[in-house]
Amino acid sequence: MCNDFKKDLGTNIRKIRQQKKMTQEDLSLESTVSRSHIAMIEAGKRDITISALFKISRALNSNMQQIFDFDDVEKYKFNIEKFYE
Repeated sequence: MCNDFKKDLGTNIRKIRQQKKMTQEDLSLESTVSRSHIAMIEAGKRDITISALFKISRALNSNMQQIFDFDDVEKYKFNIEKFYE
């Protein structure tokens, strides 16, 4: 699930960036997150910190609801009962 989450989050960030007609370099300059870090996040190959997420969100003039708008929300619902099994 963790890898799926990272990949889906990265895909959403990429989609928003492309809708804004921004390159990874543009986003890097606006957010102060390195271009290579952005590339790895978008590919789902790197964890994202809250700080980087906030910077990217702000640079994209986006909100967390848009960034976390997954097609299959059900797969990310947390079941507390299963957690304690």
